[in-house]
Amino acid sequence: MNRVPRILAAASIAAALCVPAGAARLDLPTAVQRALDENPALAAIAESRARVAGGIREARADAFPQLALVTAWSQSRNPSLLNSPDFESILEQFPGGSFEPSTQELTRAVVEVTQPIWTFGKVGAAIDLAELAAQVADRRITVAELDTAQAVAEAYYRVLASRDALATIEADRRFRRRDLERVESLLEIGEATELEQLRAEAAVAEVEPEVARRQGDVSIAETALRRLLALPAGEPLDLVAVAGDPGEAPAVDELVASGLAARPEIADFELQLEIYDKRRAVTAAEGKPQIEFAGSWGREVRELDNFSDPLYSAWSAGVGLRWEFFDGGRRRGRLEQLASEQRQTALDLEDLRARVGLEIGQAAADYRTARARAAAARSSARVAREALRVARENYEQGVATQTDLLDAQSRSTLADTLAVSSYYDALIQASRLARSVGKLPTAGWQAVVEN
Repeated sequence: MNRVPRILAAASIAAALCVPAGAARLDLPTAVQRALDENPALAAIAESRARVAGGIREARADAFPQLALVTAWSQSRNPSLLNSPDFESILEQFPGGSFEPSTQELTRAVVEVTQPIWTFGKVGAAIDLAELAAQVADRRITVAELDTAQAVAEAYYRVLASRDALATIEADRRFRRRDLERVESLLEIGEATELEQLRAEAAVAEVEPEVARRQGDVSIAETALRRLLALPAGEPLDLVAVAGDPGEAPAVDELVASGLAARPEIADFELQLEIYDKRRAVTAAEGKPQIEFAGSWGREVRELDNFSDPLYSAWSAGVGLRWEFFDGGRRRGRLEQLASEQRQTALDLEDLRARVGLEIGQAAADYRTARARAAAARSSARVAREALRVARENYEQGVATQTDLLDAQSRSTLADTLAVSSYYDALIQASRLARSVGKLPTAGWQAVVEN
């Protein structure tokens, strides 16, 4: 049968009764979304997008005019005329004259402007490079989001699994205690022996360590989920129970095709190949003529009172060309390095595609195995419960011994616990398979294979 065994539903109800009042109710999509919104580790990674956005603005700024206000004050005394070989002949033209250099002051305040006119594509390539870096940041944020969502899904299922397993063991403990009470009642009227009482007491005692262990598992699983959801320690968790079979996954070739198209890690490598093209364009443009306009306007005065006088206006305008046509081979070496790094990245991309295909195939096989184990565990639990029912009837009719009943109860509890763990393991494997295809664990199989 393609459904969850009754023990899972009963255990989930029993576990839900233990949730404190006032706890926020969470289903898996809500828990995943909360982690994506509130998890500080993910928020730190998302901040890289803001940093890259600043890089785009910085790259675009090179295409616009650059304005600067430049002011300067200087004081100088220049005796160079005294050192001129013609100085004495100059003085001879002024009989009785003398010359003594004086101290001069000069105040300058101008606005300077520079504007690239032609860069052989350097500025454009730099802008494209910054925008590609932003896309790489987006892909890496997506990777972090998928990893976080998958971790939340696993933690969510582990909490439910540990709670259901605890409820199953506690149900076993209640059965053993009722059996002990029954034996004690029969002992009072002489229809049971002290040996049966001791066996019943031992059966109750031996289940207590398992209950304590399962309680510890619940605490550990809940702590892990709270950490992913950025919840304070001890915050109550009211989780919506999961029902139904996770279903048959699509064929492996469909999953692989979808994964190769959707995995952000592959898109990251593809963008890096484009980035190398832009980096090479920027480097190559540095070896070509760069034409730039430069100008300034302001005032240069010896006395500050003259700043308002247009006579002291100072301006300049010009177009300059700079061509670094030989740098000893440094630029060629850098281009060769970039070309080699691009080829390495292309090879890494091919290796990643192969590894993604292998990863998806392995995840699909693990999921199929987990579903088969869950189906087998359901059948085993159903048979063990039927065997327990028969053993109980035989014991009440005096046909079976107390040992037969306790053995049947132990086997039924073990089978139910295995059914719980195998069912949630199948859900965990389903979330891992979805992650390997590059999808959130909350997506259905149809959404997983859609590109």
